[in-house]
Order: sequence, then structure tokens, then C-alpha cells
Amino acid sequence: KAFWDAGVPKEALQVVITERDALKKLTSAPEIKHVILTGGTETAQAITRANPTTPLSAETGGKNVMILTASADRDHAIMNACTSAFGNAGQKCSACSILMVERSVYETAEFKEKLKDCASSLKVGSVWNAGNIVGPMITNKNDKLQRAMQLDGEEYWLVEPEFVDEDKFIMKPAVKMNVAPGSYSFKTELFAPLLSVVCVENLAHAIALVNSLPYGLTSGLQSLDEQEQKLWRDSVEAGNLYINRGITGAIVNRQPFGGMKLSAFGGGVKAGGPNYCACFVNIKDKEGSTTDYKKSYQEAWENEFSKARDWNKLRGELNVFRYRPLKSMILRVFEGDDIEDVKKVVLAAKLCGTPLSISLDTHIYAEPYHALAANVVSESLQKFMSSLHNFERIRTITDNVPKELLSAAAQLDKYIAQNKPLLDGRVELINYIKEQSISYEYHRYGSQIEIPSPEEY
Repeated sequence: KAFWDAGVPKEALQVVITERDALKKLTSAPEIKHVILTGGTETAQAITRANPTTPLSAETGGKNVMILTASADRDHAIMNACTSAFGNAGQKCSACSILMVERSVYETAEFKEKLKDCASSLKVGSVWNAGNIVGPMITNKNDKLQRAMQLDGEEYWLVEPEFVDEDKFIMKPAVKMNVAPGSYSFKTELFAPLLSVVCVENLAHAIALVNSLPYGLTSGLQSLDEQEQKLWRDSVEAGNLYINRGITGAIVNRQPFGGMKLSAFGGGVKAGGPNYCACFVNIKDKEGSTTDYKKSYQEAWENEFSKARDWNKLRGELNVFRYRPLKSMILRVFEGDDIEDVKKVVLAAKLCGTPLSISLDTHIYAEPYHALAANVVSESLQKFMSSLHNFERIRTITDNVPKELLSAAAQLDKYIAQNKPLLDGRVELINYIKEQSISYEYHRYGSQIEIPSPEEY
């Protein structure tokens, strides 16, 4: 109503409050041209697999990790972990669910005592009391939480789960220790005020465990060591990174939000970032355009995609937005595709540092393509589809993609960038990268010695 009162036409904005059973009907309707979702990974998978022809942009699940090394300010780190884990009753998709602690810290009685004290001291109760930090959960029928409240292996409770109401909607913060990699509490998104603590040997061990998770939404590091910070931010696979601060509370423009892996569906473009609106419009070259795409791509790379930047310039907190290359991309070329368009894709991928393979329809003469890429394969559509799991993203030149390919990609949670390559590099290069936000609280208790530069990122 507020939008309508402000002048937005009712034909442009409509709200339907419905049961979940209507979801499939709504998202499969031919009138719907794009679906945007904030919700669970399973919901996103159900939507795209039921109707792979309609584009989906989704912010989905997370199993978010904060790492605490021996080089951290431990008091500050523990407060950040508890705030991130238990605020909003742990129900934010960005909430800290796992705290990985370097062994030399984990084994000290002081660390356990302070963590227990911090978690236990948070005020719990009704949201109508403004002094309460932890309020009610949205449901008291969370099967995943019930399972996680059981101890596995050598796990034990530093702070045992306890409900404050008879209906079991409001749970005090709980801290589970000795959680093993691969265990139920380690791998399952819980949406509850339960923090799992894992002992790690060092930062490299912790990074490997973080990257072993299927999700990649938010991630945090508590360390004052600049070399550790660099190793972590250049290695960890997550969309929003936080150094020496909490890992929740992303703000539009300051920390554009969106994950990697199973934490995001679509083209990897962040909500609240500079490219988000490009997902929802069809952009085409002007007829008769004489734009030199080679020059445009190079300029776009140099002026936009190669640079990390901080638009906000907050004193005490660096907020960097940057682009990262994809691990791998494959271009499927169909009969009738223009080889000049293939050359555009090859150049764009090369500039962005994204390794590109080319798969050719068996009817296409392959010789001219071998000069364009190191890995060129002539294969049937069926054989091509069987290899999709090897690539982070798929590219096509045509937007008339066979439905069986769309379905195969949806089953594997793969995104297909399916449009004719554009002459304008500022738009075209978005297809060959993923976006990442890094927020670094570089002051200590209000004091700072030097201001880091975004260029270091």
C-alpha cells in the first residue's frame, strides 16, 4: 500500500500471500519472466527444476564459519562470534553457525570460560522487551534443531540448550564443543541459536574445512596478522567476507549481499551492488552499432572489473567490493552460431582470467576453433550434458537453449549465461566473473594506526 500510495501502479506491483502449495503454480506460470527468491536452497532447487526455462535469482542457505586464530584479539573475537551466532535467534541466513578455533586457543580454559560467559550473558525472552538480544524462533517444529541437540561422538555442551517458554519457541544460546568435520551439526543449516565449535590445527586447515562445505554465503576471520588476513581472503569461497567484526548485517552498497556455491542461484550478481538491475532487463546492441568490442572489453576490464573499490570510505572500516574469476566455464556452440560471437566470449573470458573450454555441436567444422581455446571438443548434446558437473558456469551464444540442456543444468544447480555476446564490455564481462564483498574492521577499540587501501585487495 505504501508503494501504491507513492504512485507505483498496481499493475506493476502486486502482493499475493499464499500457502506454499501455490509456489509451483506461481513460479511455473508463463506470465512470469523472472523469479527472485530469498529462502532455502531446497526451495530454489525445487523452483528451477520444476521450471528451468524461467530465470531464477536466489539468495539461499548458508553454513557460515568464523575462524579464530592464535593471532586474534580473543575477547573481541568471542563477542563477534556470539553476536553473529545468537542475534535474531540465529535465524539470519548470514548467522555464524560454526566457530573454528586454532588448537592453541581452543585448548585453553580461559577461552572456554569466556565463550561460555559471553553466550550465557545474552538476555533472552520476548521481543516486546527491548533489552532482550535473543527472541523467539519462527517455529517450534525445527526437526534439524532437534537432531542437532543430540550429541555425536566426542561432542559435549559448553552451554546446554534450554527453552525459556513452555511452547519451546524461545531457546537460550547453546554452544556445542568438539564438533567434528562432516558431523550433522557441522554440515547442516540449523536456523537456531546453536553454535558449533570446531578445533583446527591452523588457518590453512580451517580454510580447507570451510571450502569443503557446499555453501558459501558469509565467512569471517578473527586475526590481527596481515599475512593470515591475505591468505584467508584470497582462498575462502564465500560471497561476503568479514575480518575482525561480526558476519551479519550486510548493508546495501556498503556490503552488497550474495553468496557462492549452493548459497546463490543465478549469475552470481549481488543484491545491493552495482550490477544487480542488469539481471532483470534484456540488453541488446543497437542496430548498426560500430562499437569496437575489443577496445570496449579492454576498457571495461581496466576501469571496472580489475579494480577493488570502497565507495563508502568509512573511517575505521574498509568495505571492499571486487570481482573474482570463475574456476571454469564451458561454451556450448550450436550449429548456426557466429564464430565472431565465439571470439567475443573467448576474449572476455581471457581478460577476466576465467578458464574457458569450448564444446561444439558435432555438425560444426572444428578446425577454426582450435586456435581460439586450448580445450575444444566436438560432442553430442548428450555427452556435453554429462560433463556439466566439471564447470562452474555454462555459456551459450543463443538464448534458444534446448530445454533438455536447461533441465540438466538445473539438476546440477548450474547457471547458463544464455544471450548473444554484447559489444559493450561493461555489460558483457559480468557473465565471466563472480562478485565478492570484504568488510574489514581495521580499528581496535576506536584506535587506528594506518588506513588500508582497497588496491591491496
